[in-house]
Amino acid sequence: MFHANPGTLAGALARRIRTGFGIALRAGPDVEYVNTADILAFRAKAGKSLAVLQDREAETVRPLSRILQTLKKHGGWFPIGRGLVINFHRLIRSAKSPAAGWTLTLENGAQFTLLPGYEKPVLKFLAVADLLQVSPISLHQQYLMKMGIRDLEKNILFMTRDELIATFSTASGSAVVVSVLLANFLWQQIQYIRAGNPSPVDGGNVRSLWYLVKPVLSRIGSLDETDHYKTLSSELAEMAARRLISYREFGLIDDGKWSIGAYNPHVILMAEKEAHYRFLQQMQDYTGATILATGGQPATITSEYFTAALLEKLAQVGLDTAAPPPEVVILSLTDYDPYGWALLDTFAGDLKTFGLPKIRVINLSVPKNYRPEELEMMHYDLEKSGDTPPAMLRKWMKRTNGIDGKPWGMEVDVLMMDRARVKTLILTEGKPFFIVPPPVPVRFWQETEQRRQKLHDQARNTIKRFRR
Repeated sequence: MFHANPGTLAGALARRIRTGFGIALRAGPDVEYVNTADILAFRAKAGKSLAVLQDREAETVRPLSRILQTLKKHGGWFPIGRGLVINFHRLIRSAKSPAAGWTLTLENGAQFTLLPGYEKPVLKFLAVADLLQVSPISLHQQYLMKMGIRDLEKNILFMTRDELIATFSTASGSAVVVSVLLANFLWQQIQYIRAGNPSPVDGGNVRSLWYLVKPVLSRIGSLDETDHYKTLSSELAEMAARRLISYREFGLIDDGKWSIGAYNPHVILMAEKEAHYRFLQQMQDYTGATILATGGQPATITSEYFTAALLEKLAQVGLDTAAPPPEVVILSLTDYDPYGWALLDTFAGDLKTFGLPKIRVINLSVPKNYRPEELEMMHYDLEKSGDTPPAMLRKWMKRTNGIDGKPWGMEVDVLMMDRARVKTLILTEGKPFFIVPPPVPVRFWQETEQRRQKLHDQARNTIKRFRR
């Protein structure tokens, strides 16, 4: 969030206490007095001075030149072009204009263009270096501006080639900025859904969104060697992480491997590799903890759905007891190397982004939990392998000291060779946090598997009966 400064504080106070001065407007044969705090802009048109209000324009009694002299004493009013002065206390959003300068959006949705050469006093008043950092403005709006998202009247899916080029090309008009086009496409779709319409991709995945917008990129010749499906995925993930949109609003399906625990949902057993998910299921049956296998860097869609389900479960825990929901703890099984730790940082960061502010992380795959002979014989030299950028390796070494000060890493699979050891580690490290001590009463995964097998047996007997 932005902090208040002398320039923005003046604007904030003006909006709250309605400071300003009375201005006389013509109302037929009569005169109407309006406080300048309620006026969005003044413009000169056809020799007349007009005041722009929330819902109308009205001619002023005094000429604009006289009004400007008084406006300068109050601050916050600046010309943005010839014969146009706006109230910057009422600014809510700015974006780069397709032609030149900036498109300014005021509280009522009215838009004005700030021409090049008029920025300096505006920037000084707002106390910012760039209009992409306009303050006071919400973080939400800041993200929208940085991603180039605008309120467009026409549906991008039905824009002509010329319209697409005019709307999304660079200032020179030499090329369409595909990332901005795709961000605006996603924003339009989510606005359509938020207006009460059904999601056009409900039950689908990110590919479903790609198939919708693919013909648009074909129209402008952008289906070249660049994989813009990845561009779409990246824009969607960033917008979801910024809380501008959500995968759930689209109704997209999450194929992630996770399950919320019934007895100790606040304890998360997290593995980096999907191959360890069966072990996690067995541990969930024993401990009642929540489990998740990321399969590498966690997908944003999985983090969103996972966190939403976990928050719902924690709310139930809070309702069922007099005590507040318990602290969330991650017991992780990742590779002991820079990438494994970066993965854990990303996952913990995603949980915070999607609504879990307080998280404790306990990494189980650290040198003290390996045997000396494993560390000696089964490590890999991170420096010699060349897979890790030097800066990333230096940061990790400073944080962990590697193995006895050497830049060595360990695969978590070495730890997992002895499943009994890992089970003991989970029970030992998790003991202070388990509300229901293991073993918990019901084994959900095991009983589900047994039930599934029983149904298959019944189906097999039915098939045999009909074949006779």
